[in-house]
Order: sequence, then structure tokens, then C-alpha cells
Amino acid sequence: MNFSEKLLTLRKANNLTQEQLAEQLDVSRQSISKWESAQATPELDKIVALSAIFDVTTDYLLKSSEIDELSVKTEILEKRQQMSDIFILRLGILP
Repeated sequence: MNFSEKLLTLRKANNLTQEQLAEQLDVSRQSISKWESAQATPELDKIVALSAIFDVTTDYLLKSSEIDELSVKTEILEKRQQMSDIFILRLGILP
């Protein structure tokens, strides 16, 4: 999976539109579209911001890999479950 594929997968897995992601990065929706279609590459500061937004390393974003879409979605779901468990524990619902 290359950068553009990873970006598209991460954005969709996090239920963000191109517009929403663009707002977080202070870029245009068209920039996100170009990044996802491999027509352009973001500046380094935007890559760092993307890694923070999606809680992945810059290495993960930039290095080509054989990781498939299912692996990325599984990791995101696991993180969401952990956050949900923490929230439930803080509410005192679980022992």
C-alpha cells in the first residue's frame, strides 16, 4: 500500500470526509483529493500532522508496505474499543 492508498483508507476508516480532513490540516479539499489520487504529495508538516490525526507513524505513512486495508481497519477498531472500554470504566459501568 502506498501513501495515497493509506491516506484514503485511514480517512475513510475514521469516518472523515475530504472536507473535514482538509479543515483539520488547513488545506483545501482539492489538496486531499490530489494526495489520495497520487497527483501530489503533502509538505512534510502536513505529513506530520496526518500522523498525529490518525495516530500512526510518519514511517507508516511514507513507506510502501504490504499491509492491506483490513489490517488498518482492524487496528483502528481495536483503538476505538480501547477508548470505549476506558470511557465505560470511568463511568463505573464495568467492575
